[in-house]
Amino acid sequence: MRCPECGAWNAAYLPNCTRCGAPLPENSSERAAWEDALHDKKPSLRITKYDEDDPAEEQQPAADAPYDPETVDASALTDEVEELMTRRQRGEQRLNALRERASDVRRALRETEVIRPHTEDEDESAPGAREGDAAMPPARTRSGARREILVYADDDPDAPVYHDGYVPEGREEDAGEDDEYLPRRVRRSAGSSPSIPETEAQERKKKSTARTLLRVFLVLLVCALVAVGSVLAARFFVIRQGMQMRRDNSAYAECIETEVDGRPAHTIVVHGRENATVYLRETSSTYVVADGSVSVTIPDYMWYDTDSSTYATAVDTDTMDVTVSPFIRYSQEGEQYEIEPLHFTIDVPESPVYLLNPATPRAEVGVSIFEVRINVPAGSTVVIDGTNVSTLIRETGNVSKNVQVLPVGDNTISISVKSKYCRETKMEVVLYRAPQEIPLELVPTVITEWNYEADDPVNQASISGSTLPGATITVESPHENLEVNQTTGDFKFKPLFPLLGNNEVVIRSSYEGRADSVITHTVYYMPTADVYTRRAWDLDSQYSDLINYINIRKGTIYVGTGVIKRIISSTPQLAVMDIGNDNFEKLVLLENSSKTTWMVGTKYRIYGEAFGLYDTMPRLTVRYTYLME
Repeated sequence: MRCPECGAWNAAYLPNCTRCGAPLPENSSERAAWEDALHDKKPSLRITKYDEDDPAEEQQPAADAPYDPETVDASALTDEVEELMTRRQRGEQRLNALRERASDVRRALRETEVIRPHTEDEDESAPGAREGDAAMPPARTRSGARREILVYADDDPDAPVYHDGYVPEGREEDAGEDDEYLPRRVRRSAGSSPSIPETEAQERKKKSTARTLLRVFLVLLVCALVAVGSVLAARFFVIRQGMQMRRDNSAYAECIETEVDGRPAHTIVVHGRENATVYLRETSSTYVVADGSVSVTIPDYMWYDTDSSTYATAVDTDTMDVTVSPFIRYSQEGEQYEIEPLHFTIDVPESPVYLLNPATPRAEVGVSIFEVRINVPAGSTVVIDGTNVSTLIRETGNVSKNVQVLPVGDNTISISVKSKYCRETKMEVVLYRAPQEIPLELVPTVITEWNYEADDPVNQASISGSTLPGATITVESPHENLEVNQTTGDFKFKPLFPLLGNNEVVIRSSYEGRADSVITHTVYYMPTADVYTRRAWDLDSQYSDLINYINIRKGTIYVGTGVIKRIISSTPQLAVMDIGNDNFEKLVLLENSSKTTWMVGTKYRIYGEAFGLYDTMPRLTVRYTYLME
């Protein structure tokens, strides 16, 4: 407001001019048109966002859409949460700065003083009064007290200097120590009292400043509370949705060796934040993090056994290097992070194969039909000489195939075995048969096992073959009913078996002027269970007699009932059985040639023939086994 006397501009709330002391006119309650326009103007709802990387762009507020948890962008939400937290910290710093400034203002107000006061009894014409100015009428304070108004020239060095404690914007220095703002004569020690009472204008200005600071403080406090409430609400929403705020990826994985059903395995442990999704690239499988981690146990055979898993790789080495590449994702539409891959080496076992006949990979034979016999784990896939014989595997694991051996020297027989959880094993057996001057062969379908009585007239089974027409056939083992066709060279006869088990059948072909050809064919003879068991002696009662006269009792059939105490070997299966009672122990060593696999602690009834002694125990070859309840 402009003073009507001296023309100086004054604040609108002052009652008197600060230069001449003249009363100022009353403030008009009417507002200018521009004030009404400014007052009625509505705030803009336009939101402007600034990004360090992208150019600024204005976004109009969109209409409220119904809330859909599936469409929530967790990454954007977490970014807003971080922005609110940053604004909260800045607000707290700003409030602290405002509190310090308010404290400085209050202290400066307390220290406001008139450096050179003038007394009321000074003459109006004293130095400093304006020349030619009429005497000003005395003014009164709000309390009614009479106060004399003094007028000084602007260039009067003796005029009093006032300080209201104001500090320029952006300054944090103490108002009483600002050399650039205050004259040197204004500085004084804190805590001293002013030399004269404050004027009414100064008092009003102090109160107005205090009210303004109070309003600013309240506004900032409300903003800070709103920001804190927004942060807490957003954080509660994020946690309720089962997501975590996106930070730099700190997930990691580790590998632990373990076992699954007695077989080696590795456990992949991925540590991450709750409800994150973990993906293993090699196995194409997905898991969800719970309680801070997710564990996946993978047996080692899943990496190389193609029959057990779709992601296995066939190998033919003893070891295999495995790499597991885990990835983690924190939301449905969020970015997927790659975790440090895991590398480890596993052992790849071969399918176990035990060669029973022949005993060595290379053997010299004199037969045209040879039984190749091996022992493999149950459930294996076995191919012998190009024929799949997997369905012929017995309970003991034995499997065999008759192969034809030609008199041409080396005959190579291929064997392939693929057991469960193992890599394929391939081997070759070489059967050498010397060349013959007189061809002598047995039919490929000649039998190798007989389970009937040799003197049974009903059974007409025989051994047949062929030789050079006109040659003489001689059977050098027990037989009957030999028939030879001199025109074609075909022959056949019925063998007789004096022993249980393996019996050799020897056939010789002779022709004048040529060296004889000889074939030795092995047949496993075992009567049927009905015939075999009727010949058995009681092993319990004959136990001492068998030990004392083992050489005489060899081949005698015995029957015994007892519990398997321990297993000595699995191929062939050798076990110790106790056929005695609680008062007297009677141990017997048994070799299992039956179709039942023995278990420790199980009670069986066995039938077998005496074979010899083993460490003071009688040894029997068991042909038939029956489980006892």
